[in-house]
Amino acid sequence: MAKEDWSEAKAWMRATRERIGMTQHDAAVLANLTVDMVKKYESEKYRIQPSGRMREMLEHYLAEHRRAVTAIMERHRGDERAVLSFSRVSNLPEGLPDWVRAEESVKRRAAAVREAAVLLEAEGVAVDYTYMPEETE
Repeated sequence: MAKEDWSEAKAWMRATRERIGMTQHDAAVLANLTVDMVKKYESEKYRIQPSGRMREMLEHYLAEHRRAVTAIMERHRGDERAVLSFSRVSNLPEGLPDWVRAEESVKRRAAAVREAAVLLEAEGVAVDYTYMPEETE
């Protein structure tokens, strides 16, 4: 495969991972790779073709991201104003495996909210932001 093809694949992987709010650690856990390997897949410095497993995992979560953005958009279609919520912290209990934490990332939910906000504003909807209340015991 030509270097240009690698460059495009590497750029797509990084842009997609960042778009969906996934860290390199999350990507490594979910693709069953090391963080070092994810870094090499994204770096121009290394002439390593990114794995199919990495691409498939990112495509899966990109599809999920798009569904989440679409759901937010549909909920506010036709509104003059929308209030979108962020969560400050994950409500996951301590001690869960890394893959569960990566799967349920607060950052991924926030990425969908940010993208939906941009699209709603482009449609003329005024967007306000709030944090979801933290649950107390």
